Amino acid sequence: MSTRFLLRSTVLSFLASTSAQSLQCPATLPKPNSFLVIGGGGGDAEAACENTLAATEAGLRAGINAVEVDVSLSKDQVLFLWKHPNPLDAASVARSQGLFASGMCRPRFNTISRARDLVFNNVRKVYDYVNQDGWRVDVEIPTLEDWMDKFAMNASLERIYINLRDTEVGLSDLLVNSIFEKASKLGVSSKVRLLSADFSMTGALQSSLGRRGLDISIASRSFGEDIAAVRLGSDDNFNAVGEANDECYDSVPLAETISGFGWRGYQYIIKRMVTKRNDLQSSDGRYHSIISVNFDSVEKISWLMCAGVDGIVTNKVSLLSNLNLRRVLGLVQCCTEERELPCLQPLDIRVTGQGCSTLGINWGDEEINRCPLFDLDLFSSGVKLKCAKRSFCSTL
Repeated sequence: MSTRFLLRSTVLSFLASTSAQSLQCPATLPKPNSFLVIGGGGGDAEAACENTLAATEAGLRAGINAVEVDVSLSKDQVLFLWKHPNPLDAASVARSQGLFASGMCRPRFNTISRARDLVFNNVRKVYDYVNQDGWRVDVEIPTLEDWMDKFAMNASLERIYINLRDTEVGLSDLLVNSIFEKASKLGVSSKVRLLSADFSMTGALQSSLGRRGLDISIASRSFGEDIAAVRLGSDDNFNAVGEANDECYDSVPLAETISGFGWRGYQYIIKRMVTKRNDLQSSDGRYHSIISVNFDSVEKISWLMCAGVDGIVTNKVSLLSNLNLRRVLGLVQCCTEERELPCLQPLDIRVTGQGCSTLGINWGDEEINRCPLFDLDLFSSGVKLKCAKRSFCSTL
C-alpha cells in the first residue's frame, strides 16, 4: 500500500469521525461548455497587478471566460487574494526579486511573518506590490468576499478556480464554509472549483465539501504549479488523469514542471493524458478537464489547443482569447504537418535533447523507432523520429 494512500486514508478517517459526510463521486463529470480562456493571477496580470480587482476587470475586457485567483488566509480568518503567503519560502523570495513574476507587478514583503501570523489589517500594511522598476504600486489587496461580490456573478465567467495557498488540513472546513456560504448567497456555487497543490489538503477539502452536501469533485489537485517543484522519475509513470479518476477530481491542472524533460516531455504527457481522458469518458462517463497552466507563447498555446486540452491559464489573455475566438468563428483550424528525420545516432542532441521540437516549438514527437545506421547494422542501433507540427492555419 502506498504512503500517499495511507496518508489520504488517515486524513479522511479523521475528518469523517467529526461529522457525517458523503464522499461519493458523481456518476458523471461534465465537460466545460467552451474552451476555457483562464486569466492567471486573477485576470490580466500584464495590465494590472496580479490578484487585484483591476486585474480581473482587465481580464474581462480582454475576453477571459474563466479566472484563477490565488487565495491566502490571515490570522483573523480573512480570505484574501495573494499568491505566496510565506515571505521566506523559495517561491516568495524568487518572485519578490522579479523571478517568475512576468506581469506588471511583483510582490513585496516588508516583514518575514507569514500571513497566518498577521491580522488582515496588518497584511495590507506589510504586503504590497512594486512595479518592475521597484517602485511601490498604490493598489489594495482585496478580500475574497469583496472580489466575489464584484465578479462572481459576471455572466462571462464560466468557471472560477480558487487556488488555495494554505495547506494545513485543519483549515479545510473554514475554507470551504467561507467560500461556499458566499457562493451560495450569490448563486454561483456551480462555477467554483477549488485547487490545492497538496494531495492531503485536496482530500481534506473534499471531506469538507462532503459535509456540506456538495460535490466532492469540486476540489482538485494541481500538478507542478509550484515554481520550486521538480519532479523526478519517468514521464511514462506520470498519470494525473488516472489519479483524477481515482480521487474524483473534476479538473486536472498541469504545469510544465510535471515533466523532468522540459517541453518535449510535457508534450508527451499531454498526448497521453488527453487519450486517457477520452477513454475514461467513454467507459465511465466522467470527463476530467485538462488545464495547461502558465503558458504565454503563441506556439505552445497553439500546440496545446490543437492537442486537445480544455483550457489554458495564461498571462497573455488577449492573445489566447483572440486565437480562441478565431477558431470558434471558423477563421482558423488545427492543421498537422509531418516530417521524418533521418536515422540518428542515439547520442544525437535531437534524440537526447528536445527531439522534434528542435524543428520549432509547435513540433513534437509522433513516433520514435529504431533504425539501422548503416547497411549491415543488424541491431538497428539508430533512432528515427517521426515528427508532427500542430498549429493553426487559415481557412480563408
